[in-house]
Amino acid sequence: MDLVTLVFIVLFLAIIGVLIRFLFFTGKHKASSHDLEIKALNYMLKGEKEQALKLLKEIGHQDTSNLGVYLQVGDLNRQLGNADAAVRVHQDVLSRHNISQDITMMAHERLAKDYEALGQYEKAAKHAEAMLKEDKKNLWALQSLHRFAVKSKNWNSAIKAFQKENASGGSADPLLPAIYKTQEAIDAKNAGNVDEAITLLKQASKLNNKCAAPYYHLGKIKQEENNYKHAIDFFTTFVELDPTAGSYVFSEIEKMYFELGQFEQVEQFYQRLHKKQPENLEVIIGLAAYFERKGEYRDALSLLEDVKDPDFTNLSYILKRLNILEKLGHKDALKQAADEFVSSDRRSRILTCPECGDVSDEPSYICGKCGWVELV
Repeated sequence: MDLVTLVFIVLFLAIIGVLIRFLFFTGKHKASSHDLEIKALNYMLKGEKEQALKLLKEIGHQDTSNLGVYLQVGDLNRQLGNADAAVRVHQDVLSRHNISQDITMMAHERLAKDYEALGQYEKAAKHAEAMLKEDKKNLWALQSLHRFAVKSKNWNSAIKAFQKENASGGSADPLLPAIYKTQEAIDAKNAGNVDEAITLLKQASKLNNKCAAPYYHLGKIKQEENNYKHAIDFFTTFVELDPTAGSYVFSEIEKMYFELGQFEQVEQFYQRLHKKQPENLEVIIGLAAYFERKGEYRDALSLLEDVKDPDFTNLSYILKRLNILEKLGHKDALKQAADEFVSSDRRSRILTCPECGDVSDEPSYICGKCGWVELV
């Protein structure tokens, strides 16, 4: 065998070896990685995150260029309570050379979530800001900066973040800036700066005059200063703006009218509110309680029984009515009212769907409206 033939045979065998390795071993490796990804996805869908994490780590070791897998590994670490590990993984992705803009944005988003999970909101905000350098109107980043500012109790930053978020298509509640400014005022008051708190509360009321919060705290400050006239005015505005929470200050308003020697103004206060908010059950209960204290039981009962659609889940209403019936000696009506309450309570507990609030005609273990199922 001459030398040329020998060299040809060696080269031929080498080429065959490369082809066999490529066709069999490389193909199996790729198929194995793909299979692992499918299995990991199935684990995630079943909520078995630890198993998914184990498989994804194996894929990452096999193919260090698969950045999508690394992002998922970081996410699963965070979701399993190991946000420190998530930071390390996601920071590794971000530090890679020549990564695409999409991967860069995803890495910053993940790192913002990681640092938020760690309670490190300043660091989280830096990654959200990095996203905005690439996309000034990125709504997720804007909403996140808003949330981080609130969690950090940085109220001025929260107001600015709110404005930027809504300017870019967000739908945050318009009452929020006034609420944030109110929180800033509360912090100032707690630090002993009452005058500053008052100034901030007045600013809050100007940010949104529909917000009840600043009026409550202004009323509280004036009450503590024994300036009852102004306290009543602020509390009254609070009640008008927030009918549900307003009843919290009814007793305080009554006390202050008494201190001013103007107890007769209490009835006028309730009557004005009742005229403005005739369906407000809390106002009706407050006025009925006032009549009761004056011994005018029939007026109190008449007021309560004139309610068109009474809320039988409102214990204040139920107990006030029962109390007045007892004082009037209406034993039969008292028994009937008590039975109605028990029946209503049982219906609420047994026949009302906890998911959608639909009320059935008889006990049911699956809601006919939303499909909620009671697992006994």
